[in-house]
Amino acid sequence: MMQTFQAEPARSFPVHALKADLLVAGGGLAGVCAALAAARDGLQVILIQDRPVLGGSASSEVRLWANGATSHQANNNRWAREGGIMGEIMEENLYRNKEGNPVLFDVVLLDMVQAQPGLTLLLNTAIFELEKAGKDIRAVSAFNANNQSWYYVSAAQFIDASGDGVLGYLAGAAHRSGAEGIEEFGEKMTPAENADHKPCHSIYFYTRRTANPVRFTPPGFALKDIREIPASAASLLI
Repeated sequence: MMQTFQAEPARSFPVHALKADLLVAGGGLAGVCAALAAARDGLQVILIQDRPVLGGSASSEVRLWANGATSHQANNNRWAREGGIMGEIMEENLYRNKEGNPVLFDVVLLDMVQAQPGLTLLLNTAIFELEKAGKDIRAVSAFNANNQSWYYVSAAQFIDASGDGVLGYLAGAAHRSGAEGIEEFGEKMTPAENADHKPCHSIYFYTRRTANPVRFTPPGFALKDIREIPASAASLLI
């Protein structure tokens, strides 16, 4: 039956107050593994993800496959494999998604998280503010644009797996941006000197055989000449 609401001077969106032992910010693979591990250890966990799917860069939105121990750039460690919860995820995906469909990988992750007792998932929910007591984080405020609801989530402990470090940033933690030079940690694949390098954009595509030519009309913002790409960005695409 249709509901009728009378005119009012103003209204406010619903506010949900939640409490947990642990709040995990970020639903990429790191955040998913952390949330599952804590919930399996008996903690009440709330996992907040600002996207509609889990997996982060490994989700259907970005489609970077999860290599882990098996490969790092040119190295081919074909006999290595992930263990723990990450290995469990990869095995479950291989069993249920042999074709490697990235959308089905989203489903595998969502199913594992939803089925875990003690774990509450908030998708499409962005953290924008936090509450501190001295140097300790006590609670966060977040908003879900899909259900138009505010969330106030308090917890005893927090994990920032958000990728862009939203909790640390809002808390005022010291941080830096870029890549350290090789002399700092002696890592062979780092730049000779520290630089402002950041992860580049991912351009992934799939191919399909068709019976007829496929027409592509580029959008208005597409570059007419790829040489217009700044040299620093172009070098990351090679």
